[in-house]
Amino acid sequence: MNLFLLTQPDAFYLPKLIDRFMEEKPDEARVVGASVLEGEIALENVPDYLRLMGVRGTLLNGLDFARHKALDLLDQAVGLSGVYSVRGALRAHNIPEHTPENVNDPSFLRELDRRAVDLVISIACPQIVRVDLLAHPSEGVINIHGALLPKYRGKLPSFWVLAHGEDTTGVTVHYMNEELDDGPILVQREVPIQPDDTLHSLVLRSKVQYGAPALAEAVRQIMTGDVEPKENDEEKATYFSFPPPESIKRFRERGRQIR
Repeated sequence: MNLFLLTQPDAFYLPKLIDRFMEEKPDEARVVGASVLEGEIALENVPDYLRLMGVRGTLLNGLDFARHKALDLLDQAVGLSGVYSVRGALRAHNIPEHTPENVNDPSFLRELDRRAVDLVISIACPQIVRVDLLAHPSEGVINIHGALLPKYRGKLPSFWVLAHGEDTTGVTVHYMNEELDDGPILVQREVPIQPDDTLHSLVLRSKVQYGAPALAEAVRQIMTGDVEPKENDEEKATYFSFPPPESIKRFRERGRQIR
């Protein structure tokens, strides 16, 4: 079965998720391409993230991002053992990149046909996937989300579970449709929340330790036909967007930090 990834640039989480997924997926599942689409790392998002992270978090995040950037450049020059960018993860596993302006463009669908893609996987895809793309691959389009759907749909689910004082969170792999974080559920894994978890540590553990194996298991089920989707019940759904100041205050009052 041929797979194609839709993702976005990242230094901290997605490279490690992709790297571990490639190690754990079935050998017969071949990743024949990936799109790295412009995502959350954009100038217009800086004020929002500055309010979220504060001066300390912004400084730590910036220093860590610069470190990853330097290591990625060094990896391109001499080769290192780790992965420090999404494109670095693609290089490490010889995955060719094909990034269109719009994944819903008919020319991109033709590219999927050219690569004989059976299943498309969204790993933080920043673009809305429309019905023509959803219906195009023979095995559909699946997505990995950092919460136990149907609860905590939307943006930054790990922030919201910490802000609300939850004891557990999770990851969900589900079929995509045109609604936000909707579609039948394939695989879910609970993730315990530790007393000293920061947003960074929880996202990292959720995506890599739990998310990558869950994604590999979903691919395995689809390949073998051993799929028993569960309802992603709209009546039980909760939705969250980027946190407003009062929610950031609640997050901090609980003793939580970004890094």
